[in-house]
Amino acid sequence: MKTARTIGLILLMVAIVTTMGFAQKPSKAYIINSDHDLRAGETGGIALGNTSSSYALCNFCHIAHKRGSDTFQTWNGPLLWNHTLSSVTTYGVYSSNSFNAYGTNIADLGGSNGPGYVTSNLCLSCHDGTVAIDSFYVSVSGATNTETMATLNNSYVISNLTNTHPVNFTYYGASWIPQAGVLAPASMTSVDAAGSVPLENGKMQCWTCHDAHNGQSGIFEQNFPTSGIPTGGVFCNYCHL
Repeated sequence: MKTARTIGLILLMVAIVTTMGFAQKPSKAYIINSDHDLRAGETGGIALGNTSSSYALCNFCHIAHKRGSDTFQTWNGPLLWNHTLSSVTTYGVYSSNSFNAYGTNIADLGGSNGPGYVTSNLCLSCHDGTVAIDSFYVSVSGATNTETMATLNNSYVISNLTNTHPVNFTYYGASWIPQAGVLAPASMTSVDAAGSVPLENGKMQCWTCHDAHNGQSGIFEQNFPTSGIPTGGVFCNYCHL
């Protein structure tokens, strides 16, 4: 009887820990009626002038079946991306006196569509303001808006990265971390041990700070852990100690 109670307690603890782990990521349902909900009649769709009967929320960015032999978009990148990638050749490279002093190996994100692309290029395929909103690998039924975010005077267009937070630089295991006074990442894939603040092969990308599905806030932020962050601090304080 005692053994049964012990086993039951262990199982309960495992269930609690497992639930806590899954709770780190916000539900993807938060994209509904957010600025990234591009369907007709929804917040993002209205902002982009989408008044058609477009049928699927996810298809604006993702496609379930993507054949490498298709010629419209030959790049076989992650996340089954459905949107045409930008052909911008350079976005510029962030620099500052302190950042340059650390010798950080930041790389330019520009170039032709190919295997060298990272997930930040997925964000920029809309947010550099050069690609039409309805330029898809496989068309979305009823999506008729051919404008870009730039022509719509959207304030979230990022066409120059020289004055924005750097991305595409190695963060995990970097020698400059103690000098910079930032949090040392837990692994190649995440800043935190729970996996809430992701890295891509040890590098910081757009999605380290932003979760495109988390429409709870206007900036689509990741679900940053609050432990250790000063009272009233923002998520910047999570990495910048």
